[in-house]
Amino acid sequence: MFGGLSLQALAETVSDEHQTQDDSAFATFMALSRWLLSDKTLDERLGQRYFEAMARIPAEGVPGVGSLPALKTRLLALGESRDYLTQEDLSGGEMALVRRLLQAWMLGTVGKSISDPAAEVIAFERAGMYAGPRDVQVVRSYCPNRPGFWAEVPKA
Repeated sequence: MFGGLSLQALAETVSDEHQTQDDSAFATFMALSRWLLSDKTLDERLGQRYFEAMARIPAEGVPGVGSLPALKTRLLALGESRDYLTQEDLSGGEMALVRRLLQAWMLGTVGKSISDPAAEVIAFERAGMYAGPRDVQVVRSYCPNRPGFWAEVPKA
């Protein structure tokens, strides 16, 4: 197959294949992130940093990023209208990987565990837990629309 290729061309072919695999793994990571966070506008550069950190920093008992394609297939089979995940939907390792992915996006850190003091801070100020609502948010009010209602004696 590669008989007529120079070593340079062969190296470029292998490099291109490796880049394609990396790109597809990252694309899988982003698709899963969008599904889990119900957010279609995630920052790709930030996602790349989370993905690279998760690949670089292993967590005990959590499958690596190599298992993302199988997880993506399983989760996307549940459908877009699914409100929540149940224990029956995923194995323990898959659920741990989901939690790790959510931890990265919501806390802005990637570590060996959620309480890892040596966790790598990726984007603390852009962590999901600090983002405001992106659509309408109803402000709850328990006031019956008149001032001083709380000072009245309740009706028996």
